[in-house]
Amino acid sequence: MKHQKIKRPLLQKTHLPLILLGAAMTLFGLVSALVWSISSSQAMRGLITAGQQRVRLASFESTGGLIAGILFFALFIWCAVCSRGGARAAFIVGVFASFGPILTGRAEGLLFGTLGLRLPAGSVIAGALATIVFALPMMIFFIILASSGRVPRGCRWLSLASIFLVLGTALFPIVVTVFAFLVKPGDPGVGRMMEVGAQVVKLRYILPGLSILFLAYLSMRFIKNQPLAEAQSIPQEGDTK
Repeated sequence: MKHQKIKRPLLQKTHLPLILLGAAMTLFGLVSALVWSISSSQAMRGLITAGQQRVRLASFESTGGLIAGILFFALFIWCAVCSRGGARAAFIVGVFASFGPILTGRAEGLLFGTLGLRLPAGSVIAGALATIVFALPMMIFFIILASSGRVPRGCRWLSLASIFLVLGTALFPIVVTVFAFLVKPGDPGVGRMMEVGAQVVKLRYILPGLSILFLAYLSMRFIKNQPLAEAQSIPQEGDTK
């Protein structure tokens, strides 16, 4: 007889750290998108110069990214402490995604100031590095959850879908930017794709955050339905076997 693995919720005692993690990631993504949109709108109307816009965004990415990264780090650790098995391994890998927001405002200085690298399109490479540092651990995080036999089925399917969401929001802006600066500079078609890429990049924290919130909901729903399923599987008194 084939042994069936017993399903377990993502967290054992409380789902509060998972809810806070998803909420923090989503909120950081929304605030980042709002700051970028306001700064771009003011620059287009001539209220601030392009240099002032760059300084404002760099300041937010440096300060806000540091705060968000530390918060993500602490919440991933909390989730790992409250989980077991494959879910714990996923949260441990997710810890490394915390360095993505921290690097967002520091990658350019690290690569070309501290390390002294000399590369073309430095800002593009720095932005790609920060994106990959966040997206790669998040992809592995969702891959582990999707492939773990003890994770509830709904969480596994959602994790599988989230892999492609993270991959799309990470790779599309990078590919478009590389084409715009290195492959086909000045091409009108690439310019339109750049506009789309600028909108997609706003989702790189929002979509994973929403996925984590939905994972928490599905896991809590699994706990709620588990006693009913166990009761239905227990033979009633007087039943024949």
